[in-house]
Amino acid sequence: MTALTTRRAIDAIYRIESPRLIAGLTRLVRDVGHAEELAQDALVAALERWPTQGVPDNPGAWLMTTARNRALDELRRRQRLARQHEELGHAIEGAQSPPDPEAALDDDVGDSTGWHAMNT
Repeated sequence: MTALTTRRAIDAIYRIESPRLIAGLTRLVRDVGHAEELAQDALVAALERWPTQGVPDNPGAWLMTTARNRALDELRRRQRLARQHEELGHAIEGAQSPPDPEAALDDDVGDSTGWHAMNT
C-alpha cells in the first residue's frame, strides 16, 4: 500500500470503528471526553505504525487494545502517584518538628558564656 492509500484506509477504519471504540472506552474510564482523547491517541498510534507495518487484520481490535492499554497505564500511574502522596503525607506527619529557636536561647552554655563576658 502507498502512504496515501494507507492514510485513506486509516481514515475509513476510524470513521467506522470510532463510535464502538469510544463507547467501549467510556465504559472503561467513565468519562466520554477522556474516552475520545484515548481514541484519538490510538488513531495517532495507527497513523505512526500502520504505514510502515501495514494495517492489521483486525484494525478495530488493534485500536481498542491500544487505547485500553493507554487507559490502564494512566490508571496505574495515577494509583502509584496517589500511593506516593499518601506515603509522603505519613512521612511528614511522623517527622519531628523543627527545633525551637527559643530553646537555643535557654542553652546553659550560651547563658554562662554570656554571663562571663558581661562580668569580666
